[in-house]
Amino acid sequence: MLSNVGNWMEAVAQSWLVQQQTASPFMVELLAASEFVPHALLMLAAGWLADHYDRRKLLLAGQTLMMIFGAVLAIAAHLGFATPWAIIAISFAEGAAWASVTPSWQALVPALVPREELPAAIALNSAQFNSARLLGPMLAGTLLSIASAAVVFDINVVSFLGIIVVLALVRVPQASLAAARTSGGEISHSGGIRAALKWAVGEPGPRRLLVGLFAFALLAAPVQGLLPAMADSVLHVGAHGYGVLLSCLGAGAIFGALTLARLPRAYPRHHLIPLSMLAFSLCAMTYATSRWPLLSGAALAIGGVFWVWSLASSSTAMQLLVPEELRGRAMSVAALATTGPLPLGHLLGGTLAHWYGIRAGIFLTAGALALFSAWSAWAREPAIDLMKPALPEVRGLRSLLWEALTAHSHRAQEVEPGMPPGSAEPVEE
Repeated sequence: MLSNVGNWMEAVAQSWLVQQQTASPFMVELLAASEFVPHALLMLAAGWLADHYDRRKLLLAGQTLMMIFGAVLAIAAHLGFATPWAIIAISFAEGAAWASVTPSWQALVPALVPREELPAAIALNSAQFNSARLLGPMLAGTLLSIASAAVVFDINVVSFLGIIVVLALVRVPQASLAAARTSGGEISHSGGIRAALKWAVGEPGPRRLLVGLFAFALLAAPVQGLLPAMADSVLHVGAHGYGVLLSCLGAGAIFGALTLARLPRAYPRHHLIPLSMLAFSLCAMTYATSRWPLLSGAALAIGGVFWVWSLASSSTAMQLLVPEELRGRAMSVAALATTGPLPLGHLLGGTLAHWYGIRAGIFLTAGALALFSAWSAWAREPAIDLMKPALPEVRGLRSLLWEALTAHSHRAQEVEPGMPPGSAEPVEE
């Protein structure tokens, strides 16, 4: 959790520093894209690495490299050499190091804990990640206001020490670590992806889900990517306000997971998914046109609710539709449809913002998402609801809060053979 807080703090400081130096929304979006390009390019290679080399050593090497890159950025910031292109290059290198070991991270938790404790361990891992994405931006915004970006980068470097020491000292059973399933390994097997793609494209339900995930990732990316430019040049709320606005989006996402658990499970997902995307796009358009920070924060928070509703419902529907023998590969295709378009979305938003202005960059992409969502709501695909989940047991407020914090309703793929659908997810660092 401490390491993830540092990562979020660094991401906020990087974006803010580029915004301050260039006042260019395109450069800010280029920075956001640079982190995700390696993930889209290296997924297959990362799966091969995880299947052929010691995963714990890969993790240790990856985190060490990220700490070194973070230290280079911190030193450059202190010496005045942290130019926008230097920051973008370091962000790309950090993204490559992170992407190269993502499948190995997915194998770590099921190799560390007994099988019967795996769901609880995964829930704890999600809890720390979601808590970090809420705390990191707020802490970074405060430090940027009272200190400097260099100080934030220093803290990020120190935060790596904890996870590196743990990886160096922990003793992971090699047999368990080698046997744990990874989405990267599934997708990298020769010919393994072909069957999953044929199923996903040939079946109407999965095909519509993948198209929706792709469109949402592409057109929603500028909302967060252009946030530094909005906070600085449009809303004039400074670094602290930027951190608060980003945390509003994270808080809305957590609240969205909580309220999603309260929705009737019998309500069809082929209704809920496009309507949630449409509601998110309307919130994004409100945020793009707002001139008041309070309204902007409220629009982001409410939009975060619908953001989780759409993605969580899409992932749940895919989990219920996919055949058991294709689960790992098919969910990897869904994950690729979610992350692959992000660099393109950031570049699209940055280009539109450069040509027509920051507000227009967000409004136009959100408007395109609204049109797609309205079409999806009109041309609904009942095959998305081909299978029905079992009715949930009645739960209290404490259990609902825990499910929201741990993202229980949108676990994206299996990490241990034999676990029931929805009980596992990608393991974040």
